[in-house]
Amino acid sequence: MAEENEEAAPLLEEEAPAASHAEEGQLEAPHVSEEQSIPPEEEVKTSPSGTQKDGTQKPEQKADDRLIKVKGLDKQQLCIDLLMVGCVQSFVDFFYITHRKAAPTEQASETEAKDVFIPEETLVFLKETLEQAESARRTRSYLQCFESYNSLAEYFEKVPDLKSAMYFYQRCADVAAEVDAWESISKANLNLGSCEEQAGNWQSAMQYHEKALQIATSADSLPLQIKAASRLTVVCQVLAEQCEKESRDSDATALYERCLSCAQLSKDATLEGTACHKLGLSKHKTGNFEPAIDLQKQYLEICRMHDDRVGESAARAALAHAYEATGNTQEAIKQLENLLNVASEAGELKAQAGACLNLGILYNGRGDHEKSVELLEQHFDLARQIGDRRLIDSARVVLGMVRGNGKLKSYIDLVNNDLDKLLKWKSKRATLDA
Repeated sequence: MAEENEEAAPLLEEEAPAASHAEEGQLEAPHVSEEQSIPPEEEVKTSPSGTQKDGTQKPEQKADDRLIKVKGLDKQQLCIDLLMVGCVQSFVDFFYITHRKAAPTEQASETEAKDVFIPEETLVFLKETLEQAESARRTRSYLQCFESYNSLAEYFEKVPDLKSAMYFYQRCADVAAEVDAWESISKANLNLGSCEEQAGNWQSAMQYHEKALQIATSADSLPLQIKAASRLTVVCQVLAEQCEKESRDSDATALYERCLSCAQLSKDATLEGTACHKLGLSKHKTGNFEPAIDLQKQYLEICRMHDDRVGESAARAALAHAYEATGNTQEAIKQLENLLNVASEAGELKAQAGACLNLGILYNGRGDHEKSVELLEQHFDLARQIGDRRLIDSARVVLGMVRGNGKLKSYIDLVNNDLDKLLKWKSKRATLDA
């Protein structure tokens, strides 16, 4: 047997580089340390030249022996090896993983789909990691078992195979629960929530993140608490936006409130500011103008602290809208004038255009015709710079209406008192002021 191994080793060294490039685009297996990669019962006998003075094998020889043992073996043999060492659960997991079906192509139907191709190096990694995890669980080596299952879950998350990743993250949670390792349980639930996010299952993602945050808070783990709160903020915002699209404004407001409380726990000022802004807009939509004003003021303060000109523009626009809704026209004008200055500094053309439009309408309502026309002309020029055809048409119509409204008094006076000038205006288009 030793002679056969000696003959196979040089041959393998020539074939190994070719095998490593056999399948381009396949995800390589995560690195497995030499101590993990060769369980004692799987070592093969080596020639005296492959041993050290104390009779143990050299690290290089161990790696060669592992490749020699695996070379040419198929999934069936690796499954048998797992059963031979008594790892029944690992056999079940390995069989499931290695017999997954590839996604059907346009030419092939689902019934014709083949098993997912897995490189030999990855097969070895899967087999050995599963065996290590089960053996560690038997001996109650919690940490090693958790790390083994976690490395498998991370591998499948990168592939990506989210179903398998979640299966092993749940294993991590189960193993941690056996020894009341609360931080590890929280981490596993956080990872499960991230997988659900990637799959677009936002409701399930929220449940996992809520559980992770609750456990991290109970365990007094600030880093995990911050991470879970950050992810929960994002998920709640997505769900709230979905509710808004479905016109479920009260549900959206409740989710935005949860979003804000989580953002405050995350210690992230940007998340907190955005949550204040979104909740303020939602409160405004449901008619709660005073709370909306308070929330937008909080957002404005955060933006000014971080010199966020774009955010400040959004905050001032929302404040002006809320003040206008409460009938406080003077404060609305003040916010819009500040918005116009900030938006100009930030180069935000759309924000400038919106400010000019709203200011023009407010000044027109107060009877300041000249100021109104000046602002609406600026709005029209900005619309042309933006290049939005619909915005240009709308700006042209509004400007024309306000200009016409400014001449309405002269026209009525003309109709009532000066028929000759009226006829000249109608026939020769003479100006009404002439």
